[in-house]
Amino acid sequence: MSLLMTFKMVIVLSVVLSALALAMRARGEDILYLVRRPALAVRSFISMYVVVPIIAVLAVALIDPRPGVALALLVLSLSPVPPLLPKKQLKSGGEGAYILALLIAAAAVSIVVMPLGVKLLGELFGHELHVSTAAIAKTLAVTVVGPMLLGLVAQRLLGARAELLSKIIGRIGMLMLVIGSIGALVILAPAVWRAMGEGTLVAMLVVIVAGLAAGYLLGGPSPGTRTALALASATRHPGVALGVIGSTVPDAKLALVAVLVFVLLNVVVGIPFVMAAGRRSGG
Repeated sequence: MSLLMTFKMVIVLSVVLSALALAMRARGEDILYLVRRPALAVRSFISMYVVVPIIAVLAVALIDPRPGVALALLVLSLSPVPPLLPKKQLKSGGEGAYILALLIAAAAVSIVVMPLGVKLLGELFGHELHVSTAAIAKTLAVTVVGPMLLGLVAQRLLGARAELLSKIIGRIGMLMLVIGSIGALVILAPAVWRAMGEGTLVAMLVVIVAGLAAGYLLGGPSPGTRTALALASATRHPGVALGVIGSTVPDAKLALVAVLVFVLLNVVVGIPFVMAAGRRSGG
């Protein structure tokens, strides 16, 4: 196994640990939050899987970044919510039940949306891109669904101790994400530098800012729900995106680099948004 592959595995494992930690402090009834609020569910999915992909297509068509960057943006726009996101959403005043329900629902929807979306976007831009439903389902099962089910079981078995253990696991997951991302970026530094030009940052910023705006406008009257959906729309699952790109275009190194750059840029843009949202919600 190469050093780069090792760092990629560290990133994926960090996502798994974050999903596990989230479920260990969640309530079982939170999962049904969106089922009981169909209007909010529809608005959430319109923001994530209609508005953001359309913005990504327009950004690619008008700004014309390098092909690898374009591929990364299109795949990211169809990816689900990362389990790393809820902690950021809660800091911004997001409602815990809505966040957990959105994480699970987005994972389920992506199993259908991603194969169809990747194929359609590939045809739109003249590329043969195919991704199997089984491959996406396997990735989501390993990184989201499986760890969350395990976390819910652990919560029931451990009782009050689950809260403390979830915090420890969550911090380990965040540390692994930092180590994996920095390590991968160091190895890919020359490619990262090349990816910075030709409209890359502008295209990424357009997608991120548009995602924040769409989620905030469609999130409904609750400030917590608006900020939660804004962050969910702008931030996507890096593990799923890396897996889809790796299985669809194995030699697309620039696309893999672009995913990591997108994640880091999202953090930079998201920090002032989270701070401002927290002040608005009284946090």
